[in-house]
Amino acid sequence: MTGQPGHNAIVRSKRLPLLLLLVCAAALAGCSSRGIDLRLGLGDEKERAVAGDSVPTIPYQVKLTGVDPQEKDLLAALEETSTSLRLRDRPPPTLAGLNRRAEDDIERFAAVLRSFGFYDGRVASALRNTPAGNGETGWAEAATTPSDKGRDTMPQPVTLEFLIETGPPYRLARADLLLTGPDGTTASHPLDNKELQKVGLSSGMRAEADPIIQAGRRLVDRFHHDDYPLAKAGNRTVIADSAAKTLSVTYGVVTGREARFGAVTVSGAEKVDADFIAGYRTWPEGGQFSPAEIAATRRELAKSKLFDAASVDLGGPVNDQGEIPITMQVSESAHRTVGGGIEYSTADGIGGNGFWEHRNLFGSAERLRLRLAASQLQQGAEAGFSKPRFFQRRQSLVVDGQGKQYNTAAYEGQLADSFVGVERRFAQYWTATAGLTAEYSSLTGADSPNEDFYLGGMRASIRRDSTSNPLDPTSGSRLEMTVSPLTSLGGASTRFISAGVNGSSYLPFDRAGHYVVAGRARLAGVWGEERSALPAHKRYYSGGGGSVRGYEYQKIGPLDENHDPIGGRSVVETGLELRARVSEHIGVVPFVEGGNVFDDSQPSSLDLRWAAGLGLRYYTAIGPLRLDFALPLDKREGSDDDFQIYLSIGQAF
Repeated sequence: MTGQPGHNAIVRSKRLPLLLLLVCAAALAGCSSRGIDLRLGLGDEKERAVAGDSVPTIPYQVKLTGVDPQEKDLLAALEETSTSLRLRDRPPPTLAGLNRRAEDDIERFAAVLRSFGFYDGRVASALRNTPAGNGETGWAEAATTPSDKGRDTMPQPVTLEFLIETGPPYRLARADLLLTGPDGTTASHPLDNKELQKVGLSSGMRAEADPIIQAGRRLVDRFHHDDYPLAKAGNRTVIADSAAKTLSVTYGVVTGREARFGAVTVSGAEKVDADFIAGYRTWPEGGQFSPAEIAATRRELAKSKLFDAASVDLGGPVNDQGEIPITMQVSESAHRTVGGGIEYSTADGIGGNGFWEHRNLFGSAERLRLRLAASQLQQGAEAGFSKPRFFQRRQSLVVDGQGKQYNTAAYEGQLADSFVGVERRFAQYWTATAGLTAEYSSLTGADSPNEDFYLGGMRASIRRDSTSNPLDPTSGSRLEMTVSPLTSLGGASTRFISAGVNGSSYLPFDRAGHYVVAGRARLAGVWGEERSALPAHKRYYSGGGGSVRGYEYQKIGPLDENHDPIGGRSVVETGLELRARVSEHIGVVPFVEGGNVFDDSQPSSLDLRWAAGLGLRYYTAIGPLRLDFALPLDKREGSDDDFQIYLSIGQAF
């Protein structure tokens, strides 16, 4: 009997945890039935996860009122920054959660209004029931939890309306510049209208944040260009006059020390001579520092095609001599290239070419290019050599030559020529070339005897090229003017001057360059001899894939009784095409071209032979593949085919 009470105690102790669990469960159930929120302050997004997917959410729409519809940029900025709009597809389970989103948007909207110059702007929000079918509306019930009617009853949709009062925009009254010199002294300088325009501001303009901030950056850039490489922005002070609705801005600029260019250090050079790389700098030794010269030097390094990457940076602070060191960091690319291509036309047949190029032959960017080409019309070899920085930084020695065998409708035979000259770049897009040339030809044509010509003379040209891409230009233009006086050195006697101008222009309709109008024109003539005294290849011809598509190669112009071209002493050509890139890789190009060759040294008329066609382009990483179909609009019976087809790489011009 004595052990019985102890046994009962043990039993009770085992039942105690179970009783506690039952009590807690009942309490929790009771709390839940009374609507007590046990979610411990979790946000709207976490509320749904705790309560389960079956908890109803409150669908809502957002409405912005009070903003002038003409303020499209402001409306777009408000919508872009809105949290309630961004999370509209994830509605909260409570009106309290929706109110929190509204409060967040009120702060965001106020900041946007200020950035657009509305410093007195006010924003308020209101929750309303979304109008039902009867058109009635009212204030949304200020509930903080889902409805007590049960989970089967869905909450009514509401409208979150933002009431925005922009007020009048503030205007820029004035802008001052506060300079802090190297010694710490300060000086204030008001910016006049001309100086304001240089940094993108104007007196009386709306005081929007973005142009005001950008103006500060431009001011610092101006000091960089004015020999202060270490200039940086100081404090910017903005004072608003609520009565006058104006804003005044003071820009602080810490100039740092004035500097000149110092020593240049090159790193990363392997096969290219380091001193040669340093010579790409565009500034004179000891010249005043300018970021524009730094940028120009980067462009020069990129144009050399010697490097995969090249940077030009400040190498340290201004030293005691007032000089700032410069560091050039390069990563050399492969200097040898092997390539080739093929082309086809119904008149010329199939042709192909291959080349080998070395762009650093002796360690100082000397370029040697060897090329072989063969088609049904001509076969031969070409060689070209150039040595940059020939006595002057932007000047190159140029040597080229070729030997070819021709078998065209105009002439047959051999030709060899050579050229030695100097090429000099000036301004941004201009290049001039001048030098001596010598050639030998033995050609037989329809209107020329089989005579050997040994010619010598001069060749000069001026060229401007601002195009965006050599194989597929979408903007810019090209212009080339040439003149070449030649005289006999032996063989048949002749003396003449040929000159011409050739140009093209490219006008894009969109920033991406997917729609471009391209046009070209050519005018050339030869003076000093009659046509019969000119070597066959020094006469002018027109027609074919490189001039007027739709006609056979060299077939436009005077013909003999066998319909073979005899050439002329002047030529006129023109062309226009619309390049429409309809997808990433496909383009469509309708075009029209015209041209003619004349007996006289000057065109006797503008009576041209026209052709029209349609081209397809397949765009690749190296350039577009070109397929053109062209019809002669002034077809001559017995001389011209019904159509021509061309297949090549790159645009027609």
